[in-house]
This record gives sequence, C-alpha cells and structure tokens, in this order.
Amino acid sequence: MKLLIYIFCLIVFVQNLFGQEILLIRTDVDSNRRNFVTATYNFSLKVVVKNVKRCTGVSFVLRHNQNEYVRFSNYRALPFSKNGSVFVYPLYNSVDGFARVYAGILNGDTIGGLGVDNPEVIEFEFSVFPDAPSNDILEFVVEDAEAVFTDDSIGALKKLRSVVYRYRIHGFVNVWPGDTDNDGIVGVKDVSKIGLFLGYGSRKGNFRAFRRENASTFWMPQICLGWDSLEVTYADCDGDGEVTLNDMLVIPLNFGKTQSGLLLFNFDNKVEDKITIAELADNNIPLKLLANEEVVGFVCDLPCSSMMPGAKFTQNNFFSDKVFFYNNKTDSSLQLFVGSFSNNNSLNNTILYYSNREIVIWGKAITSYGKIVDACLAPVKSFSYLTESSIDSFDEAFNKIEFPNIFVFYNYLGKEIERLMVSNVTEIIGFYEKLPSGVYFIIILDQDKKGIINKPIKIIK
Repeated sequence: MKLLIYIFCLIVFVQNLFGQEILLIRTDVDSNRRNFVTATYNFSLKVVVKNVKRCTGVSFVLRHNQNEYVRFSNYRALPFSKNGSVFVYPLYNSVDGFARVYAGILNGDTIGGLGVDNPEVIEFEFSVFPDAPSNDILEFVVEDAEAVFTDDSIGALKKLRSVVYRYRIHGFVNVWPGDTDNDGIVGVKDVSKIGLFLGYGSRKGNFRAFRRENASTFWMPQICLGWDSLEVTYADCDGDGEVTLNDMLVIPLNFGKTQSGLLLFNFDNKVEDKITIAELADNNIPLKLLANEEVVGFVCDLPCSSMMPGAKFTQNNFFSDKVFFYNNKTDSSLQLFVGSFSNNNSLNNTILYYSNREIVIWGKAITSYGKIVDACLAPVKSFSYLTESSIDSFDEAFNKIEFPNIFVFYNYLGKEIERLMVSNVTEIIGFYEKLPSGVYFIIILDQDKKGIINKPIKIIK
C-alpha cells in the first residue's frame, strides 16, 4: 500500500512539475493545412498556455530558423491582456542565424488576483517570401517560457515546457508538363497519377490550387506555386489549375522525355532536303539568342535546304550540361526547341547554333515564369566572315597592325578571356601558347580605346 501511495504522489508531482505547457496553434487555416506554410502567403500562430490556473502573465522567446524567407509581420492582442499590457520585440541574431520574437504579456491583475485559467495570450502573424525554397522546413522553438500565476494569494512563477513545431514550406516548384510523379521522365506511371488526382484543383472545396502563368505544354520547367498537396501540383500538366482528362493529352506529347535530356527523333536519312544538324557548317557564323526578357526556352523553324539551298546548321554542344536540344522534322522545316536544364540559366545572348548563312530566324521563347515572348536566333555580326589564322601565319595576319595596341581575346562563345597591351607579335605568340585547345577570336583596339581597328581574327589551336 505504501508503494502505491508513493507512486501516486510521484505521478502527481511529475504532472505538476512538467504538465504546464506553452502551445502554438495555427489560426489562419484549417487542420488540413496546419502542417505547411505557402510562399507569398501570411500565416498566424496563437500562443496558448495549458495547465496553468489563475495565470496573470506570460513571457517567452519565439525562435525560428528561416529568417531569410520568413519574417515577423504583426501581432494581435487577445482578451487576456485587455486590461494589461503587451511587449513584443522581433530581433535577428546574425551570430547564430536565428530570428526571434521576444514577448511579454500581462493581464493587469495584481498580486493575488484571479487571473485566467489556461489563457490564450497572443497571436503572431508571419509572412513567407516568394523565393522561400519549396520543401524546406520552417522550425519554431519556444525559449525561456514562464507563466506568472496566483498561488495562495501570492504571485509565483512556473517554467513552461514546449515542443518543436515544424512546417514544410510550399514554395514555387518546376513542373515539367507530363511528368506527373516528378521522377524525371514521362512514362506510363504518369497516367496513373492523373487518375489518382482527377478532380483536384481550384474548384475542389477546401483545397487551394494555382494556375501556371502563361502555361504551355512545352517540355521545359514551368514555375508553379505549390498546391495544398505538393504531389498534386505536378499532375496539372496543362497548367490550368485543375486536374482533368485534358491533362492526359500531354502524356503522349512528351512521352519518353526526361528532365536530364531528351530522347531525340531518328530522322529518315533518305530525305535529301533535310538539314543535317550534325554536319559542320562551312563557315561557322555563330547564331545567338536574342529576346527582350530573360528566357529559358526557345522554339523556331529552321528552313530546309529546298527553301534556302546550301544552308547548313550545327548545334553548339558546349552547353550540353545546361541546355538540351529537341528536333522535329516536317516537310518544309526542321523544328527546333532549345531549353535550359535550370530556370536559373538564361539562354539570352547564348550562341546556340552555327550556320554558313548570316540569317535571322524568328521564333518564340518562354521565360522562367511561363511568359511567351518573341525571340530570334541572330548572327554575331562582329564574328562574321572571319579569316582563319594559325601560329604559322601570325606575322602575315598582323603585318598591317601598328604596335602597341590592345588585343582582346574571346573564346568561341563570345566571352572575353583576356585583354592585353601588346607591343609585338612575339607577345601574341607567347599568350597563344598558353591557351588550351579551342577556337578563339582577337579584336584589336587602338591604345586610346576609342574603337576597333580590325575585323575579328579567328585562330584555331
């Protein structure tokens, strides 16, 4: 019997010692959304004290780990502090990298007052920035929490325990049209995902979904804000904010394509007027992409040789780790689609093809946020009609150049790699010998930097 009494007393003691809690309760959403927060949206947390009777005050520090993407916005006083006072002070600690909100709330009762049992003390509002990384974890921890309460007509303090609160961030994600399970390839399994989530979307009750801006079915990453279910976000193949049977049409359109590259069509080699992409153009005139906005994808029609006799094109495989090429032959042209593997990699001013013709080819491009814009492949005119030179012909190539002058070296992508004040041909040869194998261009400026005094000279090492 004594043992039972001892155990009972121990349980009561432990409950009194550890039973007082401070809780965070989501108030901006229902229970279906309480485990995540969404970029561009605010969310609210109500602070509640549990298992404390006759409470007259609470103080604590609320800490979170995503200061770069989540910021304190405001607070709302609750009836608990109607006759008292509220202190709130947000602060970012650059040393440990955490953001904190320091808070103290009094209800106005003096020592011995009635206080409030299990009070709801305050409500905080936070904002989630648009660039918050999807699937990251937002973690809240309550530090140094204490409650003031009345005990036998005198004031007393109780430490409040808490748990760690974690919320997954639903940010902007890249949706590849047709890859409904986001496994990197469009296949038969993607049909099943549409069937599983059929009917989900903005018209479904108690569910938040988002349309993709200027959505298309191009096989390229298209940015979309994560739905209430991140998994369902990828099933909206056409980007209209609904999962319907229409999304099924995108599966055969992009079937077999992968996020890391493309399964290219095998063209009939017997077609005489087609453009041979693998064939090196006679004169390598670089064609770069021009657009008024930063773009990550481009589509155009290259004319067949029957429309432009002798025209040849070759794609620039230098960017094979960043750019993929998709080719589709028609009767009159070769349709080309060029896409970036990442929406952070702009295609603007990138040399995508080489041609033996100085032509401009117009097409359509898409920005990383899904906007369709006009764009074109245009020749890099400063590198047109170049004369090839080698180390043996440097004297001949530069025999009409007066020294000293400024020599600017570019790689074949048009990127400046060196700028030198050169006094004689020997200095050029010395720099040339240090270059790795490749194609380079030399632009010569007068020493006063007032202008170019030669056509670009092409050298091959």
